[in-house]
Amino acid sequence: MSQFGMQMPGGKPSRSSAPDVYTAMMVVATIALAAACAVVGLAGSKVGKDGNVFQVQDAGHIRLPQK
Repeated sequence: MSQFGMQMPGGKPSRSSAPDVYTAMMVVATIALAAACAVVGLAGSKVGKDGNVFQVQDAGHIRLPQK
């Protein structure tokens, strides 16, 4: 394929230090995952035992905060 001048989609034709599209997509995905973790943490603190995200409530004795 190289005799026709074709290149692979992710290949870099030269050694450049500029970030490419894949780097930008990785940064956006990392920010989205961090935001998702924050949302799940906030929701977990509302329903967790005594407001703790990592504690599980006892079966049959589930208490939710009063509004």
